[in-house]
Amino acid sequence: MRQISLCFVTILFSTFLYGQRKPASFLGAKSSFASSETTITKRLENKFRRDAARLVLRMEAEQQDLRYGNIEITQSDIDRFYAILSKIYQTDKIARSVAKCNVHTFPNVSIDYFVVIYKKDVPWAAPLKDDIAETNSVQFNNLLEMYDLTIAEHQKWTDSQDAVTIRSRNPLNITALANEFSNIEGVVDIDMGVPEIMGNDIQIRRTPEGWRLDYILKISGGLGGEALKTHTWSWLAKENGDVKFIEEKGAPVPEWMRCELQKLSQI
Repeated sequence: MRQISLCFVTILFSTFLYGQRKPASFLGAKSSFASSETTITKRLENKFRRDAARLVLRMEAEQQDLRYGNIEITQSDIDRFYAILSKIYQTDKIARSVAKCNVHTFPNVSIDYFVVIYKKDVPWAAPLKDDIAETNSVQFNNLLEMYDLTIAEHQKWTDSQDAVTIRSRNPLNITALANEFSNIEGVVDIDMGVPEIMGNDIQIRRTPEGWRLDYILKISGGLGGEALKTHTWSWLAKENGDVKFIEEKGAPVPEWMRCELQKLSQI
């Protein structure tokens, strides 16, 4: 029954992303991306794949509460958005310069870690007190094994509560996963680890021609009532695999920022 339900949700989400048409070339036409001589390092590939996973979840969140969505993210959806991100990087020197500013998706939604806060005297947490990264809870341990999770850190939270940081090897819908952990006896709260102060981001939205991506560099602000100042570069990824630079706008980028921006317009 769970497999049928999972397939049904996947089909609905795929329909939302791609409509009734056959999936565009970002998924199937590998030749659209093979012509570029610009290589992507493994480190940058990992960042782009995490960006892609986060973008997929954000789009899904527009349709339903992520707490009730699938924990595993559909790999073909991640691959589709990764292909777009990598194509922009490979074909446009401006995008490669922006990457040096570490412009990636802001960590909202969470895809790789969360903190479980629990009553410190709960029986299943006894091994954690001895610095052993395991628990006596069958439910807790089953979730760790099922989703390839690790207990990365154990710490005192308050006088009556302790906490463990849990990390995932692969991008996951942490919001839905945290919902499973919240049902374990003794768990008080889940900290999703989303920063309160906004930072750099990549945003994506559907257009009649394909996908528009906005790469947003935070300049200053966003704290204590100060207005957030940003600089944005935008691209269009067309259905046929072509990439087109749209515009550059926003606050001037200070010279002291540690990135080598190529000038397309006056920055």
